[in-house]
Parts: sequence; C-alpha cells; structure tokens
Amino acid sequence: MLNTVKYDENWPYNDLDAPFSGGYDGVDISKHQGKIHWDILSKNHHIKFIYIKATEGLYNEDPCYKRNVSEAKKHGFLIGSYHFLSKNFTGRRQFNHFNDVVDKKQQDLLPIVDVEDDGTLGWSREKIQTELSDFIVACKEEYGKAPIIYCSESYFKDYLSPEFDNYILFIANYTGTPLLPGKPVYDMWQFSKKGHIPGIWNWVDLDKLSPNANIDDLKLTSNTD
Repeated sequence: MLNTVKYDENWPYNDLDAPFSGGYDGVDISKHQGKIHWDILSKNHHIKFIYIKATEGLYNEDPCYKRNVSEAKKHGFLIGSYHFLSKNFTGRRQFNHFNDVVDKKQQDLLPIVDVEDDGTLGWSREKIQTELSDFIVACKEEYGKAPIIYCSESYFKDYLSPEFDNYILFIANYTGTPLLPGKPVYDMWQFSKKGHIPGIWNWVDLDKLSPNANIDDLKLTSNTD
C-alpha cells in the first residue's frame, strides 16, 4: 500500500500503456491515485469494496481521504479505511489518531491496519507484536471487532505468525497465491500494485477475496470476533 508518488491536485494523469485489468474484487486507494473520476469508476461492476487510506503514524492524514470517502459513498461503494503503522509512535496512540480522523458512521467495512517493513524498520519482532496488539485492542474497544491486518506474505511469516494467525489477513503477494503457515488460505489478497482500471489514471492496487470468503465477512455488521 506504500507508494512514493507525490500528490498534486493538478497533476497530469498518466496515459498508461496497458490493457485494463480484470480478476479483482476491490481496490485500495490513497493520495497516489490523484483525483479519481468517480462517475466512471461507479460503472465498474468488478468492484465489491474500496479501502481508503486515512492516516499514517500520529500526525498524517491522507489529503484525499475525506474527498475519497465522500465520493465513494455518494457513488454507492462499500468502503473501509486503513492506517499505516509507524515505528515512531505507540499502537494505541496511532489508533486514537485514526479514530479522530475516521467517521465510524460512514464505514461499511472493518478497519485495516497496514504493517510493513517501511513503517516498522528498527522495531524488533516483539516490539512489532506489542504495538500491533495495542492497536488491535484499541480498535476492538471502539468498533467491537479486531481490524484486518495487511502485510506482505514474507512480513507475516517473519514477524506475525503464529501469534496473529487467527485474525482476518489481507496479504500482499505479486508473484503467486499467498501460502501462510497455520492458516489454510488467505482471507484477502493484494495481487497487483499495477492495476489499470477506468476512472483511475494511475496504477492502483488490486485486491481479491479468498474463494472461502464473502464480502459479508468484512462488514462491520458481521460477527468476526
């Protein structure tokens, strides 16, 4: 979910020399997709859900977050929000920042906590697990449910398994189907960071649900505890 492209409200959209993508159930978006053409995106019947970056660390709010939420809701999409975990602050304080930015009443889907090498570099395995656990506890206190955990397959194996095997897992693997220790199948799979879809004129992450999963499993109204 991390991208190094800089946001500019008036940036020229890339004319991607690539066919439109298929085989996805949802996308995740942030400032790096620029100003999305929601009228075009709303005609895309592949999309069952959209996850929108809300926050990072303790002080960062994605500059496109509120607009993306408003437009996605207006165009009838099921949405959820995600937080990028940073090594500079405790997990609980970061959830509090996320909670201050995100309007729970606008959310259809469970929150996601995004845990990556770029965010936690310098933390030990024990420290990662402690701060992630604290974020999860704070989320459960507010939402009544644990967040979905997003990370790469290798990150999960190195830092989170087996302690976090029983959570809903959103796994990034761009070369093949994720194979997870202690869990027969992924719940969600980010299979491409170079998706090309009408209405978003830059690369976008493409996501799919497990064959054993249903969109209802991700909803705040379902019993996932």
